[in-house]
Amino acid sequence: MRKTYASEKGKPVDLSRLTADRLPLDIYQKAHQGLVLPCQDVAIEHQGGILLVNRDNNPAKNVLWPLGGRLERGMTQESSLREKVRNESGLSLLDPLIYLGQGRTFFNTDPFEHGHGTDTENSRYFARSTGILNLDSDHSKPIIVKPSDYNPEFRAALEPYVQDFLDMAIHLVGQPEKWLWETKELIDQSLLAIILRNPKKS
Repeated sequence: MRKTYASEKGKPVDLSRLTADRLPLDIYQKAHQGLVLPCQDVAIEHQGGILLVNRDNNPAKNVLWPLGGRLERGMTQESSLREKVRNESGLSLLDPLIYLGQGRTFFNTDPFEHGHGTDTENSRYFARSTGILNLDSDHSKPIIVKPSDYNPEFRAALEPYVQDFLDMAIHLVGQPEKWLWETKELIDQSLLAIILRNPKKS
C-alpha cells in the first residue's frame, strides 16, 4: 500500500511549490555518490506479456530491466512513474497501477564513474499500457515476456531483482480488468487487514 500525504497543519500542500529545476550535474553527481535514490519501476503489460528493455547506461548496463527511474520531486508516485514511462518509451500507463512492494538495489557501477556504486530504493508496480513503443536513447532491444516464455531457464538468466518482480507481475498478465481492480484494492488494504486480524486463541 502506497499512500500520498499532502497536508500540513490541516492545510493542503501546493505540490507546484515542491517542483524544481534539475540540479547542476556536478551537484547531482555528489548527491548520487552520497544518497540513497528513491526510484520506481513498472512491469508493463504490452502485447500479451511483460515489457523488458536493455539498459544502455550504468547501473545495470546491458541488462534486461523494467522501465522506470528516479522519483521526481513534487509529484505523486504514480504521476512521476507515468511521466517517466512516457519519456522513456512513448507508452501511456493505464489504470489501475498495482503496487507490488519495495525492493532495495545495490550496484557496483554508477553512471558518473565516481566509484561508489549506486544505491536505490524502488517502488514496484504493474500496469497495462497504450500507445506505440518508441524507446529513448537510453534503452534498446525490447522484449515481451509472455507467461509461456517465463520458464526456469529464462528466469535464471535475469537479475534477482527482475526475477522477483516478474514472479509477481507475470500472473497479472491477461487478467480481466475488474479482477485487476479487485487485486489493487486487496493489496492496498492488506497491511491494515493483517494488523487487525484476530489473534489466535491458545
